[in-house]
Amino acid sequence: MVNQGVGSQQYYEQYYSSRDWRFYRGILWDVIRYSEPGPILDVGAGTGFIVEGFLRWGIDCTGIEGSKEAVDIARKRFPQANLLQHFLSDPFPFPDQMFQTVIMNQVIEHLEPTVVENSVAESYRVLRPGGMLYVTSPSKFNQYERNADPTHINLCSPSELGAMMAGKGFLKVIPRNTPLNLLGENWLGKEIMHYFFKYTHLERISATANCIAYK
Repeated sequence: MVNQGVGSQQYYEQYYSSRDWRFYRGILWDVIRYSEPGPILDVGAGTGFIVEGFLRWGIDCTGIEGSKEAVDIARKRFPQANLLQHFLSDPFPFPDQMFQTVIMNQVIEHLEPTVVENSVAESYRVLRPGGMLYVTSPSKFNQYERNADPTHINLCSPSELGAMMAGKGFLKVIPRNTPLNLLGENWLGKEIMHYFFKYTHLERISATANCIAYK
């Protein structure tokens, strides 16, 4: 089976070398705000910045990542990282209901549809009752993201993402999307798009396919 989303060392150096764990502080805050205390699993953890961030704050977090190069980079940078090399096309190496929160940050767009289906189903399996799956990805209507990275092979719409979550058994799915900057990067243009998107929910102007889903 072909395992998509397994990047090379060159890929991670090109796209992530300028970042550190602080870049992902918003995710740490969202998990604390919307989930409950308990172990966290980062699926498709890349070079381990999210895992590192939680661990630096004393929060239990484990990551799985298909790329050996990414895992090696993470361990070299932060030897304490709880990061396992594991292909997302395979069952996750954890027992049922082990985690309170599962994170899939900018992952599903890199994976073949069958691998995404497996990853979401496995996330559901390893979550505790009431646990939260946190998903972020570009929308299929986001032409910039489609072209910005050649590994973006599977962008979905917000409604497609929500249907997938419900189909895997999640009881409550909350979209958390942002609009495309169709009126430019200036403050006024962004504010107009924000309010228009807030009240119309037109997914064709959604830049993202993000959600939180509760088991």
